[in-house]
Amino acid sequence: MKGKLDFSNKIKKILKKYGNEKILSIRVGRRPINNMVEKAFNIISLGKWEKLVLTLNDGTKLSFEKNDIVNMEENDSRCSLKNVDCIELEYDQNSISVNDLVKKPLNRIGKNDYFIYDPFKLNCQIFIKSVLETFGLYDNNTKNFVYQDIKDIVKELPFYVKWTSKAITDTTAFGKKI
Repeated sequence: MKGKLDFSNKIKKILKKYGNEKILSIRVGRRPINNMVEKAFNIISLGKWEKLVLTLNDGTKLSFEKNDIVNMEENDSRCSLKNVDCIELEYDQNSISVNDLVKKPLNRIGKNDYFIYDPFKLNCQIFIKSVLETFGLYDNNTKNFVYQDIKDIVKELPFYVKWTSKAITDTTAFGKKI
């Protein structure tokens, strides 16, 4: 359990390289969900739909997300893909560093809510909301873009999906930590 409550080596390397860099722009990206099959797939597939895409002053693009684990990627170009919707957030450019964006929400919400993934309670959209709330960037426009109510979807899914989804994400997270 302890290993799940810390940044991966990959994130540690990215933070070492870019942590003090200021963020020029923050975008929220999502792949829209159109039907029940896709919604069920989203839940089972670790919610790989919502991400923050950060552009640094030197043009570097980083993605920041939470699926089975909290993850960051360098050179992210998702917002240029056809099937991905992105909105740019309005904020005082260069006021937030990469370290701020990654670490301040952790201090605010705690390790369990930050690192542990649950497809129904601590999923990608809850994570994005928590990160953005930390900086006062979660307004109604962003909420309408990010939030997809899954309560009704969950009611229609077979009883085993909730248990299976949690087991899959826990196993995947454990494997990635190893």
